[in-house]
Amino acid sequence: MNEKRETAFWSIIFAVFFGNFLAVMNTSTVNVAVPAFMKEFEADLPAAQWTVTGFMLAAGAVAPAAGWFGARFGFKRVYISALIGFFVCSFISVFAWSIESLIMLRILQGLFSGMIMPSTMTIVYKTIEREKQAYGISLWSLSAVLAPALGPVLAGFFIDTAGWPALFYLNLPIAAAAIWAAAVFIPGTDAGAKIPFDLPGLILSFIGSILLLTAFAEAESWGFTDAKTLAVAGVALILLFLFVRREMQVQFPLLNFEVLSHRRYAFSLLLSSVMSVGLYAGAFLVPIFLQSSLGLGALETGLIMMPGALVMALFTPVTGKLYDKTGPAPLILAGLTVMIAGTYMMGNLSIETTMLYVIIWTSVRYLGIALCNMPITNAGMSAIPVEMTGYASALNNWARQSIASLSIALFSALLAFRSSIYARQGEDAHASSAIAAGDVFLYSLLPLVVALPLAGLLKEKKRTVNKE
Repeated sequence: MNEKRETAFWSIIFAVFFGNFLAVMNTSTVNVAVPAFMKEFEADLPAAQWTVTGFMLAAGAVAPAAGWFGARFGFKRVYISALIGFFVCSFISVFAWSIESLIMLRILQGLFSGMIMPSTMTIVYKTIEREKQAYGISLWSLSAVLAPALGPVLAGFFIDTAGWPALFYLNLPIAAAAIWAAAVFIPGTDAGAKIPFDLPGLILSFIGSILLLTAFAEAESWGFTDAKTLAVAGVALILLFLFVRREMQVQFPLLNFEVLSHRRYAFSLLLSSVMSVGLYAGAFLVPIFLQSSLGLGALETGLIMMPGALVMALFTPVTGKLYDKTGPAPLILAGLTVMIAGTYMMGNLSIETTMLYVIIWTSVRYLGIALCNMPITNAGMSAIPVEMTGYASALNNWARQSIASLSIALFSALLAFRSSIYARQGEDAHASSAIAAGDVFLYSLLPLVVALPLAGLLKEKKRTVNKE
C-alpha cells in the first residue's frame, strides 16, 4: 500500500512538473529575448517589455477564474485544456509580424499560463496526502526555479543560432509532454455543481489591472506626477476596489476572499507578493544590464544567469526537507536576510562590473529565494481546508502575478528615468544604463526590508499545527 502511494506521489509530481516548468520558463526566456525583439521589430524598451509584462498581467488577470473553472469542471480538465491552448498559442507566435502582434499573442499565452500555475498547485494539495504536501510543494517549486536556470541558456542558444522564433518552437515538445503526463498520471479531480460565472467581476479585474499596469509602464514618458498618469492609476484602483467589493458580496465569487480569514494564509500571501518583487527585479534587470550595458550576447547572458538559478534549484528540495524540522519562520527569515544582502550588493552595478561579480551576487539572491519561497507558500496553503485550496491558489497566483507585472513595469520606467538623469550628467548610454540598473536594485530592497518582521508572524501558528 505504501509502495503504491509512493508511486502515485512521484507520478503526480512528474505530471505537474512539466506544466509549471513551461509556464515559468516563458517568463525567463522572453526576458533574455527582449533586446532581440527590440532589434527585430525596431521597438523601444517600454514597448518590448510588454512581451513580458503583458504575459504576466494576463496570467494574473485570469487567475481569479482558475478556481471557478477548477471547481466547476475539475482541475485535471482545466490543466490539460490550458496546456493545449498554450501549445497552440506558442505555434502561432512563431509567425508574429510586429511587436504589437507578438504582444497580443504573448497575452493569449499568459491567459493559459494563468490557468496552469494555480491548477498545478491545487492538484498537489488535492491529490497528495497532507504529511507529504510540504515536500510535494517544494518539488513543485523546483520546476519554477529550474526554468530560470535552463530557460535563459536555451533562449540564448536559440536566439544566437536560429533567431527569436525558436523560443516558441521550444515550447511545443515540452507542452506535448506535459499534456501526455497529465492525461496519464493525474487522478481525476471532482467537478462541481453548475454555478454562475462572475463575468462582471472578471471584467473589473482585467480592465483595472491593465490600466494600473499602463500607468506604471508609461509613468516615465508621461511623467510620474502627470495628470494622465494619476488619472489612469486612479481609475484602475477604483475598478480593482469595486472588483474586491463585488467578490465579497456575490454568492459565487471568482476569488473567494474568505480564505483571508485564515491569518496564516493572509500573512503568507503578503510575503509571497514581496517575494515576487524581489524575484522579478533580478529576472528583468540582469539580462538588460548584461546585454544593453555590457554588450554581451543572449547566450552569454543565459550562461551568467545559470549558476544562480542552479543554486536555487539545488536548495529548493533541501528547504522542503528542512521545513518539517524548523517550520516556516526561521527559513523565511534567513531567506529574506540573504536576499537583502545579495540585492544590496547588486546595487553597486557599473560599466566596470565583472561577470564574476554578477554571478556571485545573483547566486546569493537566488539562495535567499530558495530558502523562503516554498515555506511562504506552504505555510499559507496548509492552513486552508482542502475544499478551498482551489480558491486559495487562485488568489495566491493572482496576487503574485499582478504584483510581479506591476513591478517590472515600474522597474522599466525607473530604469529609463535614472538612465536619463545620468546621461544628462555626461555619462554615455552604456554607463548610464548600468548605474541606473544598480539604482533600481536598491529601490527593490524596500519591500524586502519591510517584510522581515512579517516572518515572525508565522512562527507560533506553525508550532500549533505541529502539535495537532
